[in-house]
Amino acid sequence: MAAVAISGCDIAIGGGAAGPADPAGGGNTRTLGPEGLGPFKVGMTLDQAEATGEWKRRKETAGACMSDTGSSGITVGWSVRFGISSLTADNVRTPEGIGIGSTFAEVKAAYHRPVDGTGTLEEEAQLIGTVWTAVPGNPKAMYAILFNIGGAMAPDHVEGATVRLVALKLKAEQRC
Repeated sequence: MAAVAISGCDIAIGGGAAGPADPAGGGNTRTLGPEGLGPFKVGMTLDQAEATGEWKRRKETAGACMSDTGSSGITVGWSVRFGISSLTADNVRTPEGIGIGSTFAEVKAAYHRPVDGTGTLEEEAQLIGTVWTAVPGNPKAMYAILFNIGGAMAPDHVEGATVRLVALKLKAEQRC
């Protein structure tokens, strides 16, 4: 699996090797959401995130979105404007049980509609290979669920798609 890099506002899949996921949800799986992941909370300041001792920010450019993976394996996305705006790791599952290896049918059963309430999860998955869903218990956040495809997918492939990445993100009306 490719290493995951997420910025404060976008998700990108990059190079590098990451360890295998635990699709069964056992072992060292951590819970992502509704407020955060481990010691990190979406919306916390950069100083608060750095004070955890598990992450050190790089020098950022004002207005820029950046991401980096800390010593705990958690990828933290941030911006000067929003602070910590996204979180993910290879071994996460949402409280509803969605993580790497989950099927589209499982995602649909857990999260019935896209975050904006228009269209369907199938339409989002077919269009961009990612669905954006509401986070139960946190109206200020959303999950970005990326499927194991290379962009858009044919309607007959949606049901067979599996999750490649789950990220917890702040809802933001504007770019970083």
